[in-house]
Amino acid sequence: MVEIFKNDTVATATDLGTLAFASNLPTDVIAKTNIWTFDHVFSVIDPPISGDIYDYYSFDPYQLASVRVNFTANSTGDYANLVTVIPVQGVSKIEGRLSGVWTGGEHVSSPYEIAGETFIDNNLDVFKAANPQIDTTALSWGRDEFPDSEAIWYLTGETVILEVTGFEFDGTTDQIIANGNNPEQVDYRLAINPHVGDIPDVTLPVDTPDADNSPYEVYRFFNTLTGSHFFTTSTTERDSIITNTPTMTYEGNVFDSNATAENGGSAVYRFYNTATGTHFYTANAEEAANISSNLPHFNAEGIVYYAHSASDSGGTALYRFYNTSNDSHFFTTSVTERDNIISTLGHYNYEGVAYYVDLA
Repeated sequence: MVEIFKNDTVATATDLGTLAFASNLPTDVIAKTNIWTFDHVFSVIDPPISGDIYDYYSFDPYQLASVRVNFTANSTGDYANLVTVIPVQGVSKIEGRLSGVWTGGEHVSSPYEIAGETFIDNNLDVFKAANPQIDTTALSWGRDEFPDSEAIWYLTGETVILEVTGFEFDGTTDQIIANGNNPEQVDYRLAINPHVGDIPDVTLPVDTPDADNSPYEVYRFFNTLTGSHFFTTSTTERDSIITNTPTMTYEGNVFDSNATAENGGSAVYRFYNTATGTHFYTANAEEAANISSNLPHFNAEGIVYYAHSASDSGGTALYRFYNTSNDSHFFTTSVTERDNIISTLGHYNYEGVAYYVDLA
């Protein structure tokens, strides 16, 4: 694997720009940032196998008083991994997680899991002692928190610099032993979002009774940062995005679904692509299983609703396209929109009918 950034010292910290939250941001300000990168090998032994075990990032807090920091490790199969996100500058108080440990397969309870937890406990004590200027009374660490471990960082107003490190024991116990019990590089996702700042007034949708009492009403957003769409059936998630994420444009209730597990509907699985910051949806259980097994940068987010698997269920075709320019997928029930994309947008590859839904 190749690092996206060369940011292994405080001096070479990758500049994420200016982070803020407002309805009309200056052109040099970003509303949030998501990072997907690869850390170097890291060992819990002393000295570490490699001296280059840290990634550093920085951002200007603009008018923010605090930020939300979310992070997770990404693996499949048998693994035990750890990620630690530490503020180096610009933070006065931390509430929530500084570190997280994730395990899977046979390592849900194994010496490698214990190694991660022991390291975290020791590291928290060292961090608290070394940073008396930071209020750490509400500091903690997380265990198998999906999709993210989260912390609230209260800012001093100066440029924020943060450090990320971690390790991964990957494979079965026999494979790890054959590797000399040495950990490997850890894949992680780090997301930084405004928590308190210049928050615009928002108007939430007024929900009315659905005409045909559909069990699922699907809401769509356009992500102006990634150029992709996001779908949810959760009014809580919908309202949170409208309130907290101005870079997501709400497009309304685009379709419904009358399918359920009880009436033979197919589960629609949602994945988060940590490499692109986009989401993918499939009602094909085999495709979902293949993604979970072979694409570690796709975080499984579970079943979001159920859909019809065939047109004879009374549903409307939902057409799927692959956008080659940003590695995302686009979905539409509109035949006119489908045909227009096929005719005019050469970077959209038509992939046929994804599944069947009901018109809103």
